[in-house]
Amino acid sequence: MKKLIVLSIFLMMSILGLVFGYENLKVIEYSDSEGRINIPLLEDNSPVVSSVMTIGKPYDDKNVRIGVNFYDSTKNNQKDSIIVIGNTFIPNRGIIYKSEKPFDVLSIYDGVVLEVSDDDLTGKYVKINHNNNLIATYKILESVKVKKGDEVKKGDLIGTSSTSEILDGNLLLLELESKSVMVNPEDYYNKTIKEI
Repeated sequence: MKKLIVLSIFLMMSILGLVFGYENLKVIEYSDSEGRINIPLLEDNSPVVSSVMTIGKPYDDKNVRIGVNFYDSTKNNQKDSIIVIGNTFIPNRGIIYKSEKPFDVLSIYDGVVLEVSDDDLTGKYVKINHNNNLIATYKILESVKVKKGDEVKKGDLIGTSSTSEILDGNLLLLELESKSVMVNPEDYYNKTIKEI
């Protein structure tokens, strides 16, 4: 009988907590490429249900597609992953994304901007340390919206795509370095940092 009373009190306290706690619950609407969801927040604006952040794509435009694949000597995609400029053939160390129209270039994960600069072949670029084991370089940019030392969040605007002699169209070259090794960005999307 004593256990039943304790259990009843516990259940009543839980129900009262839910009823009175619900009034203090806020809801925000969040949109991503998958659609809209509502996220309930507590009084301190922390989510009621936490989620694990994954690596995202560097664009949110349905018209963007792969223009030149990542060069992987162990696979049979070498002809689709070579950059040709005149008589020079260069293995692609990243993925070149392409669209007919300019598109926004977005941060793939939270991080800190390490470098903003130019080079002769790819023009403006931004290098971001997304954590100690993951560094992304966003190249072939028309405009840059960040500066060295800026903190960025996943999905923040880095800049806009640009044109280049590498390929027709508006382009973004994303190079991804994981644990000091160049890797195919397409293999890392929707993975957590712990999974890489």
